[in-house]
Amino acid sequence: MIILTHAPPPHIDCLVAFFVSAPKFDRISEAEEYVKTGAEYMEKGSLDMAMTSFHKSVQSAPSGAGYFNIGVCYFQMGKHKDAIKAFNRSLEYTPHSADAHTNIASCYLMLKDTQNAVKHLEQASNFNPLDGEVQYNLACVYEAVQRLDDAKTRFERAALLGIDRAETALEKLKKKM
Repeated sequence: MIILTHAPPPHIDCLVAFFVSAPKFDRISEAEEYVKTGAEYMEKGSLDMAMTSFHKSVQSAPSGAGYFNIGVCYFQMGKHKDAIKAFNRSLEYTPHSADAHTNIASCYLMLKDTQNAVKHLEQASNFNPLDGEVQYNLACVYEAVQRLDDAKTRFERAALLGIDRAETALEKLKKKM
């Protein structure tokens, strides 16, 4: 489409025109619609269709939400390495996402890589220290790798943040110490 911005001054022989592509906000709106559609497919259990929608979303306008949801699909498909890549891409757009770090940690746990799982759960805790679930999950991993004092501290935090099962876990942990 050619849009004339204004008539040229009489002393200029050429016409000034600009070629305009679809406005950026249209691509963002389109991407958001693809994310919404993908979420609807996920609710229905159609991971393939959800994945297609999420990929269309990031093709239209890359975003943290688009890549995050691609990661969720890969995780649910059992493709944990691909999920990690997608969650890391989401962090390029939303670098302080505790949820992305938590999901990366879950992937690493599925791959039996507790060192990287701890690293990402600690990141999630740093970005959202008032998330009791993150504190609880970090405590469980600390306990599994025998960092019992750290586990105790995190179970205590989780309990203070309203995670009921943290109290039970803390009692069991104290018997180990």
